Amino acid sequence: MPGMTHGDDPPLVLIEWFDSGQPIPAWQWLSEIKPRRPHRCISVGFLVQDDDKTKTLAPNLGASTGGHDWDQASGVTTIPATAVQKIERLICSDSAPSGSAPSAMSGSAPSPVSGQDAA
Repeated sequence: MPGMTHGDDPPLVLIEWFDSGQPIPAWQWLSEIKPRRPHRCISVGFLVQDDDKTKTLAPNLGASTGGHDWDQASGVTTIPATAVQKIERLICSDSAPSGSAPSAMSGSAPSPVSGQDAA
């Protein structure tokens, strides 16, 4: 990601994935542990790493020069690729009338990124 220019922006995506539940810190009798399940999650951000093991999202990009050269990220989340259920690329709509609110975000038809569309 160092020195990414405006034309090299990572794709903005929505990822549906499963995460483990919050650990329960106290000791429990095995016979008293209630059934648990993974938690379904949705995360949105710029896909700054996309490979067969990891999907890494950065919801915030920054340009230390004040221009369009994105050289920083914050709030980075790493998701194991095996936990991903679906990835959708999001598209910015620049068709807002002048004087209105900033561009609206709209989801495209589900289009997998890098062939990822787990069932």
